[in-house]
Order: sequence, then structure tokens, then C-alpha cells
Amino acid sequence: MQKTILAATLAAALGMGGTAYAADLNGGSLKDAPYVPETSWTGFYLGVGGGGAMTNDDLKLSDTHKRSSTNSGAEVKGLGGEGGFGTVQVGYDRQFGGFVAGVFFDYDFDSVNGDITANVGKTSYKASWSLNDSWSAGGRLGYLVNPSTLAYALAAYTEANYSLPKGLSNPTRDGYTVGAGLETKLGGNWFVKAEYRFTDLNTVTLYDKTHNNTTVKLTDQADEQTGRLVLSYKADIFGHDLTPLK
Repeated sequence: MQKTILAATLAAALGMGGTAYAADLNGGSLKDAPYVPETSWTGFYLGVGGGGAMTNDDLKLSDTHKRSSTNSGAEVKGLGGEGGFGTVQVGYDRQFGGFVAGVFFDYDFDSVNGDITANVGKTSYKASWSLNDSWSAGGRLGYLVNPSTLAYALAAYTEANYSLPKGLSNPTRDGYTVGAGLETKLGGNWFVKAEYRFTDLNTVTLYDKTHNNTTVKLTDQADEQTGRLVLSYKADIFGHDLTPLK
């Protein structure tokens, strides 16, 4: 699934990045060429899209006896889930010559599920969980590889909401997101972007109880990788003049 997500995002990005302007090399001049208005990247935008997601969890279990001060525990890495999501996004970009800087907010409607199975003696225990939704607020900075195609990097603050098995606490998780992408103009005010993101969420405590002088604590640290395509409509409602490309 991970290879599929990354390959699909990369293929879409490379496909979008192929747009370029051609010049007449057979004796023509700029005066002979038809006028093509430059693309303005300044403006507010609203976008919708979707993609695939994959999560990875690092679970740690500790068992501490207060009187004897003994401590035992276990750690399980590599657990996770995968699935898809839809997203809505709003943002604002400002063009400065060949560079574009902007801010954005997006909300993901996730359907990412996972489960864990443990065998104790002759009994098998299975628990399922899901990532329901998440949101991110951040900024991006990019360079115009040609007037219609932007390559950019992004960083954001992210919160994510999970549904966990009964008996475990279900705190909101937060962390940071970094990523990169390519965006191109389709025509008119329509743009499309292909993007990869990595999100690192802080460690949270899922279970922490003491019984008969023994404290059992379970913590989890998760990260998420996503590949997404977003179609957006952009308009400069303030009517700023376009800064010419250099």
C-alpha cells in the first residue's frame, strides 16, 4: 500500500510538471508569437480532493510494582493501518517574482483502519481502531519551474482524532506535518496539485491504572504518510497586480 500511495503521487506530480512554454527557433521573434498572458498565483483558493494514507504505531506497555520497585514492560513497533480520505482546503497565496508563499487550512475525512491480534494461551484477542478525521494549518513556499507549474515544500501543525477499543482513553493527538508537491494551472482559475505529506504525532497515554500496588501504563506514538490530489479554484478578490516572472 505504501509503494502504491507514493508511486501514484509521484506519477501525478511528474505528469503535471511537464507543462512548458515553447519558443520559435526558426527565425521568429517575440513580436511574431501570439500573446499568452502570464499565470498569476496570487489569490484565495478553495479546494477538494482525496488520497491514500498509511499509519505506523509504536506501542509501549509498562508494569510497575510500587512496593518492590520492579518494572517490566514490552514494546511493539510497526503496527498500523491504511485506507483513504477526502479533504477540503482553503488558503491564500502571494506571488513574488518566481516565488510563491502562502498559508492554508485543510480538513481530512479519514477512513484509516487497523487491528492487532494477541494470543494468550488458547485464547485469541483482537482489537480494532480507526483514524476518523484530522486537520492541519500551516504554510508553504515554492518556486515556479515555469509560469504554470509550482514546486513547493510545506510545514503545518496537525491534530488527529482516533476511535480506540473500549477501556482505552482516546485523547486528541497533535504534532507536525512536513511535505512537498507540484501544482499546475489547468485553465482559467482552476489548479490541481499532487502532494506527499509525513505527519509525526506526539506520544499519548492510552491506559494508566493502578491495582494491588501495580501500575499498568500503555502509551502510543504514531506517524502518518499520505499522498493526495487536490483540485482548487483560485481568485484574487483584492485585485493585486501580478508581479512579473524574472
